[in-house]
Amino acid sequence: MKSSINIDHICNLARIKLSPEEKKYLVPQMIKIIEWVNKLEELKFDISREEIYSPLASSLPLRKDEVQSSLGVDKALANSPEKSREYVKVPRVIEGK
Repeated sequence: MKSSINIDHICNLARIKLSPEEKKYLVPQMIKIIEWVNKLEELKFDISREEIYSPLASSLPLRKDEVQSSLGVDKALANSPEKSREYVKVPRVIEGK
């Protein structure tokens, strides 16, 4: 099976810029990955997809939901490097006016 990949579209979606050499190197690798994933479709299982992804199919025991008291501001912020009142203070990452 021969796949075709629009590497420019993928780069645009990922917001990355690749040189022509990098694109030439990457496309065959991506085609190989797609072929491997398609091979997985050939496997036969005795279980349906719904059973695989269903949280109810799990054999793990569920615990009861119990109301518990919260940590409290002082305990929650005890290991915080910087705080401002009852909040963790972090560096600004969005440029503003």
